[in-house]
Amino acid sequence: MFSNKAEFIHFKRGIYRLKSQLVKNIIGIGMSPFSMNVCACFVVIIINNSLVDHGGDMAVGAYGIINRIVFIFVMITIGVNQGMQPIAGYNYGAMKFDRMMRVLKYAVICGTCVTTVGFIVGQFFPEQCVRLFTSDETLISLSVHAMRLTTVSFPIIGFQMVVANFFQSIGKAKVSVFLSLSRQLVFLIPMLLVLPTLYGVDGVWYSMPVADTISALVTAIIMYLFMRKINKQKTI
Repeated sequence: MFSNKAEFIHFKRGIYRLKSQLVKNIIGIGMSPFSMNVCACFVVIIINNSLVDHGGDMAVGAYGIINRIVFIFVMITIGVNQGMQPIAGYNYGAMKFDRMMRVLKYAVICGTCVTTVGFIVGQFFPEQCVRLFTSDETLISLSVHAMRLTTVSFPIIGFQMVVANFFQSIGKAKVSVFLSLSRQLVFLIPMLLVLPTLYGVDGVWYSMPVADTISALVTAIIMYLFMRKINKQKTI
């Protein structure tokens, strides 16, 4: 259909040429999720190595179970982000800052609610969730303990994820990349190198909520500065 010139929408010569500015923008905006995914793989390797060194195979198994449970809530939050991005981006480009901030507010509330549910599940129903994956009592006990530690800061993860994706949606690629990498690379890896030497296998579990908390604080500061800038533009 698209090759038929009689059709209203059809291909024509010259539309396949790459435009450097468009390619640059595509790479810049896409660098945030790309970097986040690469770092996630890298961090998982470090976590697994730390768990093997300080807790053995059982600790690695516990992390695998926990990761699958909490990822359910992370994926829902990612879905919220993907729904927010085109609306925020369109209104930012149209300089309709009130509507942009409104959709950001709704996304933050929704994302926070989702991760708070994850926190409640991780704190109050970890054993029921873990038993869906294993019947080994030793592994269950270790997984329940680890899940309570790793989800203690889960409510603030929704806010951090939404804001990082918000900056991606309005074309602030550098800010988005920094926020995406800060939780997994800038803060988590140093915690994984330091805390396990002090607290053993619990240090690996502690490192995740500590990194989440620091990253959320940095995200809140950057968001506060951005909102001040937007408020100044609205008054001009």
